[in-house]
Amino acid sequence: MKWFTPAVVLCALAQLCACARVLVVFPVASRSHTLLGDHLVNTLLHGGHNVTYITTFTRVKAAERLAVLDISSVTEHDTEQDSVSWVSELPWLPSARVLQAGARTAQRALRHPRVQALLADPAHQYDLVLAEWYYSGLLAPLAAVFECPLVWYSAVDACWLNVQLVHEPTSPTYFVDPMARSLPAMPPSVPDRLYRIARQAYLSTWVYYMTQYVEAPAYYEVYQPAMERRGRSPPPYEEAVRGGALLLLNSQPLLGQAAPLPHSAKYVGTHHLEGAQLALPKLQAIVEDAQHGVIYVNLGGAVSEQLPPETTQELLRVFRQLEQTVVWRHRGQLPHVPGNVHLLDRVPHLALLSHPKTVMLISHGGFLAYMEAMYHGVPLIGLPLKEDQFLTMDLVVSRGRGLRVPLSDMIGYRLKEAVNEILSNYSYRGNVKAVSQILQRPLVPASQELLYWVELVVRSEGAPHLRSPALRLTLPERCHLDVAAVLAMLAWFLTKVAKLLKVYWDDYGTDCDDLTDKKIE
Repeated sequence: MKWFTPAVVLCALAQLCACARVLVVFPVASRSHTLLGDHLVNTLLHGGHNVTYITTFTRVKAAERLAVLDISSVTEHDTEQDSVSWVSELPWLPSARVLQAGARTAQRALRHPRVQALLADPAHQYDLVLAEWYYSGLLAPLAAVFECPLVWYSAVDACWLNVQLVHEPTSPTYFVDPMARSLPAMPPSVPDRLYRIARQAYLSTWVYYMTQYVEAPAYYEVYQPAMERRGRSPPPYEEAVRGGALLLLNSQPLLGQAAPLPHSAKYVGTHHLEGAQLALPKLQAIVEDAQHGVIYVNLGGAVSEQLPPETTQELLRVFRQLEQTVVWRHRGQLPHVPGNVHLLDRVPHLALLSHPKTVMLISHGGFLAYMEAMYHGVPLIGLPLKEDQFLTMDLVVSRGRGLRVPLSDMIGYRLKEAVNEILSNYSYRGNVKAVSQILQRPLVPASQELLYWVELVVRSEGAPHLRSPALRLTLPERCHLDVAAVLAMLAWFLTKVAKLLKVYWDDYGTDCDDLTDKKIE
């Protein structure tokens, strides 16, 4: 019994060490982003960790080890309508607007009084900062303030914009940004490669401008007082941004571009789908009575209400001609609604997708909706509007998992044609069922893998063994500009030597001719 008390003490100390203090920051005012943040927080809580959660709104139940910093007031002057009002401009400057929105979102969150109070109090200490990447690196210096490792979380698929946080920018030949309208052609043609390279150069210029002239001044304004209170000076902004230990990607190779990734980037997609409640308390009777199946329409947020009245009536006209029951997530009432169409303000999204009678999802084509449809084996028809939705739907169409319908004057005809194609062609359902079987049978559940990597970063104090050596290189070294300069100088030197040899050879030849002439004389 002499060893019993020390053993209990050691076990208690081990338990305390395993209980990390994690600061989770999800500043984007979107229910889809909040859904991911909520599940991530629940995963950390179930792992025994203490969590401080900065969010615009949350549905996480109150817990003893959870502190929520509500920053919802930052959205008072930023409506969802504002975010879709510039859809028509996307073909011209798609990503520049998103980069600006990302920096604006991060600045609003950091300037919120509750976040400022957190930064101003040196008593607050954390073992890890887990921040959502939304086209800005302004949340990264939180880790420098609290002197702890940083883990990034990206709600979108891997792209060179987020991978460069933990690695070098990847080739645009096979790895495009989320705002691209289509996947790279394979094998890529010369014009396609020229376009992709020019696009990445254009966006890189915008990233440089945002980093140096928008984010860097905000960085010193927000973080310098907090670091000075702790007796430190702020590091260079680029150093803070590229100091992340890990990048967690809400995707899977089967769903996204499946490009090669560094060791410090990990796929954790579908983590929010594990253990979800799949009950249909109010829709059970409607679904059970659907003899020909259910078509689920969810265009996301307030998009349905913002559609022109002519487009809405055109959609209802198409739905009226279908044998299937249509469940449309739509706020408010509409005139002349067919008997087979049910308008609902709230729909148990995952429960309806998982029901065997659901034969199709009509969505805006966002990556999260695509992931959820594939996880439950439901073909997808996408009506892309903005951001990554165009690229997502190109992924869907290219892999035979659904169809894309552009929002145009002929939307009724094209939507009816797409619905009939998916209902009559079993290959779409066969393809998504194959994807569903793979996603639902992973080697390790995604939430467990997520928790493992987060805890590894805490235990190893930043997981330096996963850090990419590319982060130690400067831009000239990564692009081999210095080597190119040496080769250019060598080429210049050799041309000069060649010219000297030519002059010498010409003079030598002339002298030889003169000697020959003298001998003949």
